[in-house]
Amino acid sequence: MASFELKSNQYVLTLLCAPDVPFETLLEDVRDKFRKSAKFFKNGQMAVRFQGRVLSDEEQRLLVKAITDSCQLDITCIIDEDASRQEKEAELIAKSIRDTTENSAALVTQSLKNGQRLSFGRTVVILGDVQPGAEVVSDGSIVVLGIAMGILRAGASGNEHSFISGTVLKPFEISIAGHRAVSGIRKTEIDREYAPDPKVACLREGHISLEPLSGDLFDAILHGKKLPGKNSRGAADSMPGTDGPQKKA
Repeated sequence: MASFELKSNQYVLTLLCAPDVPFETLLEDVRDKFRKSAKFFKNGQMAVRFQGRVLSDEEQRLLVKAITDSCQLDITCIIDEDASRQEKEAELIAKSIRDTTENSAALVTQSLKNGQRLSFGRTVVILGDVQPGAEVVSDGSIVVLGIAMGILRAGASGNEHSFISGTVLKPFEISIAGHRAVSGIRKTEIDREYAPDPKVACLREGHISLEPLSGDLFDAILHGKKLPGKNSRGAADSMPGTDGPQKKA
Protein backbone atom coordinates (compact mmCIF):
# COMPACT_ATOMS: atom_id res chain seq x y z
CA MET A 1 0.00 0.00 0.00
CA ALA A 2 1.35 3.41 -1.01
CA SER A 3 1.96 5.79 1.86
CA PHE A 4 0.50 8.72 -0.10
CA GLU A 5 -1.07 9.82 -3.37
CA LEU A 6 -0.05 13.04 -5.08
CA LYS A 7 -2.50 15.35 -6.83
CA SER A 8 -1.73 18.78 -8.20
CA ASN A 9 -2.94 21.59 -10.37
CA GLN A 10 -1.31 24.88 -11.29
CA TYR A 11 -1.69 26.30 -7.80
CA VAL A 12 -2.24 23.60 -5.17
CA LEU A 13 -0.27 20.46 -4.36
CA THR A 14 -2.38 17.89 -2.48
CA LEU A 15 -0.87 14.95 -0.61
CA LEU A 16 -3.47 12.30 0.27
CA CYS A 17 -1.68 10.50 3.10
CA ALA A 18 -2.48 6.94 4.22
CA PRO A 19 -3.73 7.04 7.83
CA ASP A 20 -2.04 3.87 9.10
CA VAL A 21 1.45 4.17 7.64
CA PRO A 22 4.19 5.14 10.15
CA PHE A 23 5.07 8.80 9.80
CA GLU A 24 8.77 8.08 9.21
CA THR A 25 7.80 5.88 6.24
CA LEU A 26 5.56 8.63 4.87
CA LEU A 27 8.33 11.19 5.30
CA GLU A 28 10.90 9.07 3.48
CA ASP A 29 8.48 8.25 0.64
CA VAL A 30 7.67 11.94 0.16
CA ARG A 31 11.37 12.79 0.12
CA ASP A 32 12.05 10.05 -2.47
CA LYS A 33 9.09 11.01 -4.70
CA PHE A 34 10.04 14.67 -4.93
CA ARG A 35 13.72 13.88 -5.40
CA LYS A 36 12.77 11.83 -8.48
CA SER A 37 10.42 14.60 -9.69
CA ALA A 38 12.85 17.47 -9.10
CA LYS A 39 13.03 18.49 -12.77
CA PHE A 40 9.25 18.69 -13.05
CA PHE A 41 8.86 20.99 -10.04
CA LYS A 42 12.02 23.06 -10.60
CA ASN A 43 11.58 26.76 -9.69
CA GLY A 44 7.83 26.33 -9.16
CA GLN A 45 5.67 28.01 -6.51
CA MET A 46 2.67 26.19 -5.03
CA ALA A 47 0.59 25.90 -1.91
CA VAL A 48 0.40 22.48 -0.27
CA ARG A 49 -2.49 20.71 1.41
CA PHE A 50 -2.45 17.46 3.39
CA GLN A 51 -5.45 15.14 3.49
CA GLY A 52 -6.24 11.62 4.67
CA ARG A 53 -4.73 11.78 8.15
CA VAL A 54 -4.38 14.19 11.05
CA LEU A 55 -0.89 15.73 11.10
CA SER A 56 0.59 17.90 13.83
CA ASP A 57 2.11 21.26 12.94
CA GLU A 58 5.58 19.75 13.38
CA GLU A 59 4.77 16.81 11.08
CA GLN A 60 3.48 19.23 8.43
CA ARG A 61 6.70 21.26 8.73
CA LEU A 62 8.83 18.13 8.32
CA LEU A 63 6.89 17.10 5.21
CA VAL A 64 7.22 20.57 3.68
CA LYS A 65 10.96 20.53 4.43
CA ALA A 66 11.26 17.09 2.81
CA ILE A 67 9.63 18.50 -0.34
CA THR A 68 11.68 21.70 -0.54
CA ASP A 69 14.96 19.92 0.29
CA SER A 70 14.36 17.36 -2.45
CA CYS A 71 13.49 19.70 -5.31
CA GLN A 72 13.47 23.41 -6.15
CA LEU A 73 9.77 23.84 -5.41
CA ASP A 74 8.86 26.85 -3.26
CA ILE A 75 5.98 26.02 -0.91
CA THR A 76 4.27 29.37 -0.39
CA CYS A 77 1.95 28.16 2.38
CA ILE A 78 0.06 25.24 3.89
CA ILE A 79 -3.67 25.26 3.27
CA ASP A 80 -5.66 23.57 6.02
CA GLU A 81 -9.39 23.77 5.39
CA ASP A 82 -12.54 21.93 6.38
CA ALA A 83 -12.98 18.94 4.07
CA SER A 84 -16.46 20.11 3.07
CA ARG A 85 -15.16 23.31 1.47
CA GLN A 86 -15.09 23.45 -2.31
CA GLU A 87 -11.87 22.80 -4.22
CA LYS A 88 -12.37 26.07 -6.06
CA GLU A 89 -12.13 28.05 -2.81
CA ALA A 90 -8.77 26.45 -2.01
CA GLU A 91 -7.51 27.37 -5.47
CA LEU A 92 -8.64 30.98 -5.04
CA ILE A 93 -6.63 31.28 -1.82
CA ALA A 94 -3.55 29.77 -3.46
CA LYS A 95 -3.89 32.10 -6.46
CA SER A 96 -3.98 35.09 -4.12
CA ILE A 97 -0.62 34.22 -2.53
CA ARG A 98 2.59 35.47 -4.08
CA ASP A 99 6.00 36.77 -3.07
CA THR A 100 6.28 40.53 -2.59
CA THR A 101 10.01 40.30 -3.20
CA GLU A 102 12.19 37.28 -3.83
CA ASN A 103 12.74 35.24 -0.65
CA SER A 104 11.04 37.95 1.40
CA ALA A 105 7.37 38.22 2.41
CA ALA A 106 4.32 36.46 1.03
CA LEU A 107 1.30 38.51 0.00
CA VAL A 108 -2.29 37.28 0.37
CA THR A 109 -4.74 39.38 -1.63
CA GLN A 110 -8.04 38.25 -0.12
CA SER A 111 -9.75 37.86 3.24
CA LEU A 112 -9.63 34.60 5.20
CA LYS A 113 -12.94 33.12 6.32
CA ASN A 114 -14.01 31.01 9.28
CA GLY A 115 -12.29 27.61 9.15
CA GLN A 116 -9.45 28.64 6.84
CA ARG A 117 -5.88 28.21 8.10
CA LEU A 118 -2.69 29.34 6.38
CA SER A 119 0.86 28.62 7.53
CA PHE A 120 3.95 30.41 6.23
CA GLY A 121 7.69 29.98 6.64
CA ARG A 122 8.17 33.73 6.16
CA THR A 123 6.53 37.06 6.96
CA VAL A 124 3.07 37.44 5.45
CA VAL A 125 1.07 40.54 4.48
CA ILE A 126 -2.70 40.08 4.16
CA LEU A 127 -4.67 42.57 2.06
CA GLY A 128 -8.01 41.83 3.67
CA ASP A 129 -9.58 40.61 6.89
CA VAL A 130 -8.80 37.64 9.10
CA GLN A 131 -12.32 36.73 10.12
CA PRO A 132 -13.31 34.97 13.38
CA GLY A 133 -12.43 31.29 13.16
CA ALA A 134 -9.63 31.84 10.62
CA GLU A 135 -6.00 31.24 11.61
CA VAL A 136 -2.67 32.54 10.32
CA VAL A 137 0.63 31.01 11.42
CA SER A 138 4.00 32.47 10.38
CA ASP A 139 7.64 31.83 11.23
CA GLY A 140 8.07 35.57 10.60
CA SER A 141 5.70 38.47 11.23
CA ILE A 142 2.04 38.98 10.31
CA VAL A 143 0.68 42.23 8.87
CA VAL A 144 -3.08 42.49 8.33
CA LEU A 145 -4.24 45.47 6.28
CA GLY A 146 -7.81 44.98 7.39
CA ILE A 147 -9.71 43.70 10.44
CA ALA A 148 -7.95 40.89 12.33
CA MET A 149 -10.34 38.97 14.56
CA GLY A 150 -9.14 35.39 14.15
CA ILE A 151 -6.12 33.55 15.54
CA LEU A 152 -2.69 35.00 14.76
CA ARG A 153 0.56 33.17 15.56
CA ALA A 154 3.82 34.93 14.62
CA GLY A 155 7.38 33.77 15.26
CA ALA A 156 6.23 30.14 15.20
CA SER A 157 9.83 28.94 14.89
CA GLY A 158 10.86 30.96 17.97
CA ASN A 159 11.74 34.38 16.50
CA GLU A 160 11.08 36.82 19.35
CA HIS A 161 11.68 39.82 17.05
CA SER A 162 8.58 38.95 15.02
CA PHE A 163 5.46 41.06 15.43
CA ILE A 164 1.79 41.26 14.50
CA SER A 165 0.17 44.44 13.22
CA GLY A 166 -3.22 45.33 11.83
CA THR A 167 -5.35 48.22 10.68
CA VAL A 168 -7.86 46.94 13.24
CA LEU A 169 -6.29 44.44 15.63
CA LYS A 170 -8.99 42.59 17.59
CA PRO A 171 -7.78 38.95 17.52
CA PHE A 172 -9.46 36.18 19.47
CA GLU A 173 -6.06 34.66 20.20
CA ILE A 174 -2.54 35.89 19.58
CA SER A 175 0.93 34.43 20.09
CA ILE A 176 4.50 35.52 19.38
CA ALA A 177 7.35 33.00 19.66
CA GLY A 178 5.25 30.80 21.90
CA HIS A 179 4.04 33.59 24.21
CA ARG A 180 0.26 33.41 24.04
CA ALA A 181 -2.69 35.56 25.07
CA VAL A 182 -6.44 35.23 24.60
CA SER A 183 -8.73 38.18 24.03
CA GLY A 184 -12.03 38.80 25.79
CA ILE A 185 -13.65 39.52 22.42
CA ARG A 186 -16.21 36.91 21.40
CA LYS A 187 -17.39 38.25 18.05
CA THR A 188 -18.74 35.68 15.59
CA GLU A 189 -18.47 37.84 12.49
CA ILE A 190 -16.65 40.92 11.20
CA ASP A 191 -18.04 44.13 12.66
CA ARG A 192 -17.70 46.81 9.98
CA GLU A 193 -18.27 49.66 12.45
CA TYR A 194 -14.64 49.50 13.58
CA ALA A 195 -12.72 52.62 12.63
CA PRO A 196 -9.08 52.21 11.50
CA ASP A 197 -6.85 52.10 14.58
CA PRO A 198 -3.43 50.67 13.61
CA LYS A 199 -1.76 48.71 16.39
CA VAL A 200 1.20 46.38 16.72
CA ALA A 201 1.75 43.45 19.07
CA CYS A 202 5.34 42.74 20.08
CA LEU A 203 7.26 41.17 22.95
CA ARG A 204 8.40 43.35 25.84
CA GLU A 205 10.32 41.48 28.55
CA GLY A 206 8.60 38.21 27.74
CA HIS A 207 5.08 39.65 27.60
CA ILE A 208 2.93 40.48 24.59
CA SER A 209 2.32 44.22 24.45
CA LEU A 210 -0.40 45.63 22.19
CA GLU A 211 0.41 49.25 21.37
CA PRO A 212 -0.57 52.06 18.98
CA LEU A 213 1.59 51.84 15.88
CA SER A 214 4.25 54.54 15.74
CA GLY A 215 7.10 55.06 13.30
CA ASP A 216 9.78 54.68 15.99
CA LEU A 217 8.28 51.47 17.35
CA PHE A 218 7.84 49.93 13.91
CA ASP A 219 11.41 50.85 12.91
CA ALA A 220 12.81 49.33 16.12
CA ILE A 221 10.90 46.07 15.59
CA LEU A 222 11.90 45.78 11.93
CA HIS A 223 15.59 46.31 12.66
CA GLY A 224 15.83 44.44 15.97
CA LYS A 225 16.65 47.59 17.96
CA LYS A 226 15.81 48.29 21.59
CA LEU A 227 12.12 49.13 21.80
CA PRO A 228 11.32 52.75 22.61
CA GLY A 229 9.10 53.75 25.54
CA LYS A 230 5.41 53.19 25.06
CA ASN A 231 3.63 55.64 22.80
CA SER A 232 2.48 58.80 24.55
CA ARG A 233 -1.07 58.09 23.37
CA GLY A 234 -1.02 55.16 25.79
CA ALA A 235 -0.64 51.49 25.06
CA ALA A 236 -3.34 48.87 25.13
CA ASP A 237 -3.25 46.23 27.86
CA SER A 238 0.02 44.34 28.15
CA MET A 239 -0.85 40.70 27.56
CA PRO A 240 1.20 38.16 29.52
CA GLY A 241 2.67 35.14 27.81
CA THR A 242 1.97 31.51 28.68
CA ASP A 243 4.09 31.62 31.83
CA GLY A 244 1.86 34.13 33.58
CA PRO A 245 -1.83 34.81 34.09
CA GLN A 246 -3.62 35.87 30.93
CA LYS A 247 -5.36 39.21 30.66
CA LYS A 248 -8.10 40.26 28.29
CA ALA A 249 -6.97 42.35 25.33
